[in-house]
Amino acid sequence: MSAQGPLTERAIQIIADNKIRAAIEAGEFDNLPGLGKPAAIFDEPYDPHWWIRRKLRRESLTGIAEGLR
Repeated sequence: MSAQGPLTERAIQIIADNKIRAAIEAGEFDNLPGLGKPAAIFDEPYDPHWWIRRKLRRESLTGIAEGLR
C-alpha cells in the first residue's frame, strides 16, 4: 500500500507495463526456450488436468495418471 492508499487498477497496469518494457529493453526475453515455435498446448484439445499430466511426464512418473481420464 502506498502512502496515498491502495494502488488503482490503472496504476498497477502502468507499473506492470513499465517493468515489462524495461525487461524487453534489457534483453531478458531474448533466447527463451521455444522462441519462434508454436506453443504445443494450443494445438491440443482442452484438458483440465494438463498441469498434472505435464508434471508427471517431466518427473518421469508412470502409472499414476490413469485415474485422470
